[in-house]
Formats: sequence, C-alpha cells, structure tokens
Amino acid sequence: MRYGPSPEDRAPSSGVIGRQVIEALGPVPSRDSGGERQLRIFMPADSPHINLCKSVMSAVALGYPLPTLLNWSGEFNHPEWHFSGSHIAKLESLLSVIEELLGQTDLDGGADEHDLAVLVDAYDIWFQMPPSVLIERYHRLNSEANERIRREWQRAQQNSSSDFPMSPPEQSIIVTTAKDCQPDWESGSDPHYAHWPPSPMPSDMYGEGTDQVLPLLFDPARKYRNIRPRCINSGMIMGTMGALRQTLRRCKRKIETVARSGRQLWSDQALLAEVVGEQEMWREWMRELETTWDGTMSKYDFSTLSPEMRIIAAKALTGEQFEFGIGLDYNFTTIPATCSSEEDGSFIKFSDENAMREASLKAGVPNGPRTTTLPEELTNQANTEKGLLSNILWGNVPLYTDLFFGVTPVGIHHNAYIDGLKPKRLKQWWSKMWFYPLLRELVTAHLQSLGTIRPLLNMPSRQEGKADVTYWPPGMQSHVKQVTVFEPATADKPAKLTPIDWDGVCQKGRTPWYDELFGDGNGPLHIE
Repeated sequence: MRYGPSPEDRAPSSGVIGRQVIEALGPVPSRDSGGERQLRIFMPADSPHINLCKSVMSAVALGYPLPTLLNWSGEFNHPEWHFSGSHIAKLESLLSVIEELLGQTDLDGGADEHDLAVLVDAYDIWFQMPPSVLIERYHRLNSEANERIRREWQRAQQNSSSDFPMSPPEQSIIVTTAKDCQPDWESGSDPHYAHWPPSPMPSDMYGEGTDQVLPLLFDPARKYRNIRPRCINSGMIMGTMGALRQTLRRCKRKIETVARSGRQLWSDQALLAEVVGEQEMWREWMRELETTWDGTMSKYDFSTLSPEMRIIAAKALTGEQFEFGIGLDYNFTTIPATCSSEEDGSFIKFSDENAMREASLKAGVPNGPRTTTLPEELTNQANTEKGLLSNILWGNVPLYTDLFFGVTPVGIHHNAYIDGLKPKRLKQWWSKMWFYPLLRELVTAHLQSLGTIRPLLNMPSRQEGKADVTYWPPGMQSHVKQVTVFEPATADKPAKLTPIDWDGVCQKGRTPWYDELFGDGNGPLHIE
C-alpha cells in the first residue's frame, strides 16, 4: 500500500543541479577544535555470566573506563519479535544512552559530540591492549580511510572542473569486519553489498586463492577463510557520540517503518549494513555527479542508474541524509572477528622470532612471517600517562596476533563457532591471555586507583588552530568503582546510571566466579 508519491515521483527523473543544491545534499560538518574528550565503553548484556565477567575484567585489567551495561532488564527488546528483538535492542539502547548523555549534564556530567563511544559484544570479546592503543588506531584508520575517499573523489574529477562543491566525506565511525557478507535481505534489511567498496588489503593476501570461496559444503565458516573482509561484523562499533547519534537515529527510523508494516528485523548487523549500503550508493552517485560538474552545475539522469541507486538519488534530492561517516576496520587492528579465521591467529611473544616463524608456517602464511616487531603503539608510549602498565615488557608477553594480516589486534572477538570452538575457547583460552597471571593484581590496582583520574591518551595536534586532544575516562569513575547499568527514562523518572556489584555481573551457577576468573585460589575480590 502506498501513502503518497514515491521519491522518484517527487524528484524530476533528469535535469541539472547547481552548487547550492549539491552542497545541501551532504551532512552539516561538525567543527572539531580539539581539547578534552571522554572515552566510554558500552556492552549490551541482560544477565550475569562468567563470560560477561571475562569481557569486563579484561577491560578493567588494562585500564579501560568501567563499562556501562545496556538493555540489562530487556527494556529495549521487541517481545513480539522474539529472539530477534534483543539483537535490534543493541542499537536502540546505544542510541538511548547517547541521546541522554548529549542532552543533559545530570547523567554523569553529560557528554560532548566529539567524545568517543565504543560498543562491544558483552559475552565473547576480550581486550588485550590498553585504551590508548584503541584510540590511536581509531584515528589512524580514519586517516587512512579519508585518504582513500579523497583519491576516489580525485579520480571522478579527472574529466570535470576541480571545484566540485561536495567535499570528500570524512570517516568518524568504525565497524569491525566480516569475511562473509551475511545476513542479507532475508533478515528484513537489504545491505546492497554489491555497492560496497573492495577491501584495500593486498589482492594476494591469502596467496593465489585469495577471495575464492573454498568448496567446503559442510563448513559454512572456514569456506570463507581466504576472503578479504569487506562487510561488517557488529561485534565492535566505535565512533564519536555525534556521528553515532545520527547513524542510530537512521536505524531507529528503519525499525519504526518495519514495525508499522507488521514485519520484523532479526539482525542488528544487517540493519546497520543497510545504512552503510545506502551511504555507499549515495557516495557513488556523488562521484557520478562530479564527473559532469562544469563549474556551475552537474547533470543527472535517473535512467542511467540501477533501480536501488535511483531511489537513493531521488530521496537525496528531497532532503534525506545518507552520509554518516561510517567505515570498516579492513586491517583487523581493533577487535576482529575470528569466524572464518579460526586457525589464522596465535599467541606469540615478539621476543621469540623462531616462534613467530613456526606459527606463520603452521598457519600457511605465504612467504614467511608478516610481522616480527612489536606494535608501534606499545613501543612508543610518549603520549600515554605513566600508569600501572608502564612496566610491562610487551615483547615478553604472549599477544594474540593474526598471522595473515600481520597485526596484533586490540582485542579478540570469539565468534568462531564451527566445531564448538566458541565455548571451548572462551573457557580454555582465558589462561592464554598475557594478563592472566597478573589479573587479580591488575584489577585490584586499577579499581583502587580510580580516585586518581589519569588521562588515557594525549594526542598532539598537527593542525593549525586546533588544540591538542586529551582523552579521559568518564567523571563518574572518580568515585564509583563498579560497572554501571543504564536505566532509560520513564514517564516519572529520569534516566540514570546505576552501579552493580561484581556478583551481579559475574555470578551464574554454582562455581564462584572469582575462582574461575582468577584461578589462583585466593577467594573473593577485595577492593578497599
């Protein structure tokens, strides 16, 4: 049933558009003057579990801000959508807390649009490097993406005037990647993967069989092993509060439209991918307009576009926004998925070059090891406040490293499920983490030191007129030494962050959580 004219009916099917119209097609730029910012960690979780405990404690041990749990009581679930409702709630709950933080100062002092938010899956992600490394890599990935986009814009300008009024988009949101582009339209969302850019990683990354699906009929994960990731896995979403708010509002509008029609969405990943796919089609159309720019106007003709791009172009001409600054971690540098990379990584000490060579050979890496040196962020800590990890000899501790990418990621996403790997690794790999022998000591020390707030990272400015950037934990952590639960506003009470004790986060079943977590036989965790 249609309720009025379609976008194609409202916008002329061909014509010319001038400078002012083209400028209005893009997002309003957000001025970044540098200064002080906060980093916040969010985890969607609805019940206590030892796996939630491990995710949280890996963050605590490394000095991350204490996470805030979202959808703890299932407030954002769509009961009529059954199991899928909790998946969609992941994005809706993140939008709710971001809007509350940006809209008022009563909730933990509020937030700024340039503060960083990190959403990570709560039950299968472990951090292994400090927050300073994650922040540095976020900025580096954005810079690399901005350069790629700029080159694409330049290629489109080759046969046109050079003053096209739409500047190349800039990236401010990063999502982790997947090798298989799933789920697709059957999820209720349509990501339009055909319009997504190719991976920028080397075309021979996995040897001669790179990007070829293996003929493994009964192994739906490993058959994608040799594919360079170019689609999203929503295990980690990281970006500025302002950019995430716009993106998540777009997702919410799609959820509401589907709900009104009586249908369901069953994948937060596919929903976000649909927003990315529309963004990529919008960028494609902008580059096409750029090729016809004559200094005053561009020509367009819907008949030359695919049906799906025609819809995007028509909606853009009627004022709909499609550019959100979303990009992917193609490099596996943040918290990559391990599904379809089941045997590609290993725990390696960088001081042991022989072990690196042997592990690379065993994994089948072409032409020998692709990394032999410690990640530069760990060797150059000049911009990081001297803290509890300053005495760690990083070259002497085992760090999980993807041997094909030649990268030691900030964390590990244990979504490798085939042959029962997920529960097995969540239990057996915990003792492989470098911090495990020091876990109680590190957790205790970080929680006891929360009264003395230290910056997470100082980033010198390289732009004229822009102040240095300093990242801090949220203000609440100066006096609250616990994880908090976000409780959304209701008709009779405002939103709030409520502390939850460690038993409430960790204890499920008969085995005391501290026995399984620490494995040292020293009993409960005591924080003075």
